[in-house]
Amino acid sequence: MKDFDFKKFILFQLQRNITTLYKNYIVLTEDLQQDHHAFLRKLKEAGVSEELLNKLDYFDAEKYTYIRKKILDIGNEGNRDLEKYFQALDINLDESFLKKNNLDIKSLVKHSKSTSVEYDKSSKKYKVKGKLL
Repeated sequence: MKDFDFKKFILFQLQRNITTLYKNYIVLTEDLQQDHHAFLRKLKEAGVSEELLNKLDYFDAEKYTYIRKKILDIGNEGNRDLEKYFQALDINLDESFLKKNNLDIKSLVKHSKSTSVEYDKSSKKYKVKGKLL
């Protein structure tokens, strides 16, 4: 376990989850834009004038691009801050806790369907693939 860089692993997993979160916000923004356009189509079918529809159409491509950029900026800033603060941390695994509780590194990720842990005998290091959370 001494060769396993837990700090790097945890930081990577946290940043990955933050990235997934802000990508999902972008998808939700796209959904809202589609709902907005569906609403405008319904108004048009109901006979609302083009002039009024143009005034009501606030969620255009420019607005979507603005919101998308803000989401990406916030997410990227969060990841940068996380990385900056992680530099001040020293993370170690309490191997005595693992032994006392009959746990190992594989048991820490066993509930994740997309994570695997392998021990490379030649390098004497653990390799973790996939997501922890």
